[in-house]
Amino acid sequence: MSIATVQVEGYETFTVSVGTCLLDACEENGVPIESACGGFAACNSCRVDVSEMSSLSPLVEEEEAFLDSPSHRLACQCQVLSDVRLSLAPGM
Repeated sequence: MSIATVQVEGYETFTVSVGTCLLDACEENGVPIESACGGFAACNSCRVDVSEMSSLSPLVEEEEAFLDSPSHRLACQCQVLSDVRLSLAPGM
């Protein structure tokens, strides 16, 4: 099982298994990311700003309407593939 490091600006760095949903990983490690829709890509409350997009699984079509920047992702719709740095998106 491969492990990746997740660094969220303003929070303690933690490790997760590769393939873990980013939203689940953050919630399990004390990073308070809201998910008003319950993780079904129907809102943008779990939007994050990612430093390296290749650290996460590819963008899914359901996310596109909610993203304001090429560096934004919905945490509920991506899996951690390798070490990743991110911040909560502005307004979150």
